[in-house]
Amino acid sequence: MEAIQAIFIKDTEIRSTPKPHIVYKIEVHAAVRNWIVWKRYSEFYKLDSQFHTIFPKQPLPVKLPPKRYFPSTFSDMDKVEERKRALETYLRGILSSRDDRWRLTDVWRDFLSIPSGRSLDGTHAYTSESWLDEYTTMSSTAREIRSLINRRSTHIARNEISASHNCTVNAKKLLVNLSSRLSSLDAGLTGLASHVNSGGLSEGELRRRQDMLNTLKDEKDALMRLASTGRQDQDLFHKNTLEQKVAMSKDKKNLLGNNFYEENYGFKEESAQPMNDVSVKRSTTNGRAFGAAAVQRQKQLAKESEVTRGLDNEGLLTHQQQLMEDQDDQVKQFSAILARQKQIGIGIGHELETQNQILDELDADVDRTQTKLKFANKKLQKIK
Repeated sequence: MEAIQAIFIKDTEIRSTPKPHIVYKIEVHAAVRNWIVWKRYSEFYKLDSQFHTIFPKQPLPVKLPPKRYFPSTFSDMDKVEERKRALETYLRGILSSRDDRWRLTDVWRDFLSIPSGRSLDGTHAYTSESWLDEYTTMSSTAREIRSLINRRSTHIARNEISASHNCTVNAKKLLVNLSSRLSSLDAGLTGLASHVNSGGLSEGELRRRQDMLNTLKDEKDALMRLASTGRQDQDLFHKNTLEQKVAMSKDKKNLLGNNFYEENYGFKEESAQPMNDVSVKRSTTNGRAFGAAAVQRQKQLAKESEVTRGLDNEGLLTHQQQLMEDQDDQVKQFSAILARQKQIGIGIGHELETQNQILDELDADVDRTQTKLKFANKKLQKIK
């Protein structure tokens, strides 16, 4: 039997069949999976009555909230919210009670739809209504994932890397949950199909639900592809940036010469000249010569590229300024990349803190379990 760890009632819903009534969404968290059951107040009342019938002299840990006839709870949402909290307290009181006689009954397991002896098999885990409820929940999860992916694209466009990282992490977590629950839902539909001849769903209804499930699977596959495109786009951006840098470096070398970077940024060292020497020796440069000197040093010119071959002096100066502006843009892009890497590191740090907190809570749960085991052993020794 599944070990129940927590129970939550977080939502309500108004249903019109067989007559208007309110159902409560019960989220059951077990050790390896979670599931949802919908119950109306009359079912809570029936559960409470069965407990009193089975254990007439033993009071329950928490009393069930009473019925209201005049005025009805249905017409007042504040009272519905109050009853929802009281019902959650009622279930949690039974779950956390040291006396486990309530949790060992069949009525408790049936009420929460706890699988018994087949925790990994979802073939018989759904009824017709609970299957539709689970499908509706997973459709809402798929819409939430798509919303997270859309928000991630907006954050990336605004260069908000930390926010986009959080959207990606949350979307992938929900995708993992959606994939596992889809497998359970598929198995549940197989179980419902096995009861067609025994008065269960009709063949037409089964085909309709199979189409719904296939549509949801296609949506899940599309969301998985969208969730994984962020890293590919980032890698493509780095690749294009590197190619631009290499191309610009080649153009610059063709323009200024290979020795431009090797000898004092294009100027050779000059030997010291006497103070009484009025002549000044001009340093020789390796690069493009301008004016009359171009004819004498034509052989020393570097090979020009297709971009610089048809340019005059003014055009070359403009081209060089454009290259410098492009280099400045590359530096800005590199700074943005470093900032994104910093934000990713911060996001990883936050994730590690969350994981450490989960581990601490797990340690605390283990300590509480050990304390309960010691208490149980002491009671067992007294009984012996």
